Amino acid sequence: MNHIVMAAMPAAGHVNPSLPVIRELVRRDIGVTYYATEEFRAPVERAGASFRPYPDGTISSTMIADATQHGGPVQVVSRIMDATRTLAPFLAEELRRHPPAAMMFDSNALWGRVAAADLKLPMISLMTTMLVGTESMRTMNGREWLTFIGETLSALPTVLGSRKRLMKQFPAELLPPRPVFPMRGDLTIFPIPRWLQQPDPRIDETCHFVGPTFDPAAVRQSAPDPELADLLAGPEPVIMVSLGTLHAGSEEFFRTCFTALGDLPARVVLAVGRPTDPARLGSPPPNTLVRTSVPQLDVLARAELFVTHGGMNSVLEGLHHAVPLVIIPQQFEQLLIGRAVAERGAGVVLRQNLAGRPVPPAALRAAVDQVRSDPAHAAAARTTADGMRQEGGAVASAELIDQFLARPRVGS
Repeated sequence: MNHIVMAAMPAAGHVNPSLPVIRELVRRDIGVTYYATEEFRAPVERAGASFRPYPDGTISSTMIADATQHGGPVQVVSRIMDATRTLAPFLAEELRRHPPAAMMFDSNALWGRVAAADLKLPMISLMTTMLVGTESMRTMNGREWLTFIGETLSALPTVLGSRKRLMKQFPAELLPPRPVFPMRGDLTIFPIPRWLQQPDPRIDETCHFVGPTFDPAAVRQSAPDPELADLLAGPEPVIMVSLGTLHAGSEEFFRTCFTALGDLPARVVLAVGRPTDPARLGSPPPNTLVRTSVPQLDVLARAELFVTHGGMNSVLEGLHHAVPLVIIPQQFEQLLIGRAVAERGAGVVLRQNLAGRPVPPAALRAAVDQVRSDPAHAAAARTTADGMRQEGGAVASAELIDQFLARPRVGS
C-alpha cells in the first residue's frame, strides 16, 4: 500500500480543503500521515489519516492570526520561515527511516517542501490559494498601494532577518525558487475553479484545477447552540457575517454591522472571531446573534447573503450553497477573488479596508440592499454553484495523486 505524508498549514482555510482529499485517498487504500497542530487532530482523524502533531511553540493558527493582524502577509511569511528552521529538520528526522512515497504539503507550508527536498521525495503541492503575478497588482488603486507599501515596509526588516537565517541554515538546493510563496510541486493541485485564477506563466502541465474539494462531513465540528439552531429553523431570511478566522475583523466593523443591518427584516449571524470579546461590542440589535464562531456550513445552508472577507475557503463555501456575497477584502489576494466573483455577477466588493479606511455603515447597507434586491446576483450564485458541482473536487484530486504515485521514479 502506498503511503504519503501531508504537511499542513495550521489554519482552518488551509486544513479544511485538504480533508476531503485525505478521505478519498484513504478510501483508495493510500495511507496518509497528517502533520498539523493539535486543534486539528479530530477532523484529521475523522478523515481517516494518522495524525502527528507539530512540536509545541513552532507554528499555530493563533500565531498565524497574530502575524496577519500585526503586519499582514509579509509578517506571516516571516513566521513561516522561522517555523521552517525547526519543522523541516523535525519532519526529515521523523521520515528518514521510513520515507513515504511522496510528500504533500500546503502551498504555504515551506517546512514540508524543504523536508521533501532534503529526503529527495516526490512533491505534491495542495494550492489552497491562487498564484498572484505582478500584472495583477495593477488592480490596486493609489490609496490601496500606499497602505500595502506601508504595511510591507514596516514588516520588511523582520522578514529579511528571517530569510537570512533560513538561507544560512539550509543549502539553496533545498529551498524553492523565487517567488517562494505559494509553492508548487512536481504535481500541483488547485482545489479551486479555474475561473478564479488569473493568467500566470507559472501555470504549466503539472498544475491541475479540480474545483472545490468540498465535503461537509469532513469539516463540520461544533458544539450544540440551541439559540442558533432556533434562528436557523425560523422563517426569517438569514445574513451571515464573518471576516474569517485570521483577519476576524475589528470592533468598529462589528458595530458598523449593528448600525447597518440592525433594522433589516432578517436575522443576522455575526461571527466575530477569537480576538474579539462579544461583550465589548455592547448589546446587539434584536435581529442579530453574535458568536465567537459558528458552524459556517450550517449557517450558509440557510443564508440568503454572506458578508465575507473574500478568503478562498469562505467564498467557495458560500458559492457552493448558492449564496451571493458582499466581499470586504482584507488583503490583496482577496480583492482578486472578489473581482472574479463580481465579474460573474455573484456578488459585490467593498474596498475601503484595503486602503486602511473603515467601511461606512451606509456603504455596507447599500451593498447588502443591492445584492438582496437584485435577483440577478442570486441567479449568478446558483449558476456558479451548479458549475462547481460538475468539477472533480476531491475525487479528481485523489485520482491525480494516485496516477502520480504510479509513475516510475528515476533510480527506482
